[in-house]
Amino acid sequence: MKRLPLTAGLAALLVLGLGGCGQRLSPVEGVVQYDDGSPAAALGGGTVSLESTADRSNAAGEIRNDGTFRIQDPLGKDGVPAGTYRVIVLPPEGADRRNPPVDPAYGRYETSGIEITVNPQPTQVTITVRRPGVGRKS
Repeated sequence: MKRLPLTAGLAALLVLGLGGCGQRLSPVEGVVQYDDGSPAAALGGGTVSLESTADRSNAAGEIRNDGTFRIQDPLGKDGVPAGTYRVIVLPPEGADRRNPPVDPAYGRYETSGIEITVNPQPTQVTITVRRPGVGRKS
């Protein structure tokens, strides 16, 4: 029996890991809106990011000027595996830190309070956020 060198074995494992072990990706699209129902246009250029509650893997999508977004995995493929995800919403680069377009609590998975379920079929979500200083939780 021929043995592979250690580096060849590690390379094979890396390729298998990057391939996602054949997990099927489910497209995720949606809109970010403020709690008054208006589209979060001020977040255009910002990011919606998902973190799997199962394995902490991440995926993200850029928020367009109309508040819509599409999630892509780190390799640029549309979607994520079905499951439950924590969500963060980040303002665009260069946003005014003194007057941000979204409450900073949405910038951390531990404080955003947003969780979504991605189904095996395409998933549409509405992410509702608040502006800073409005309707803070006690």
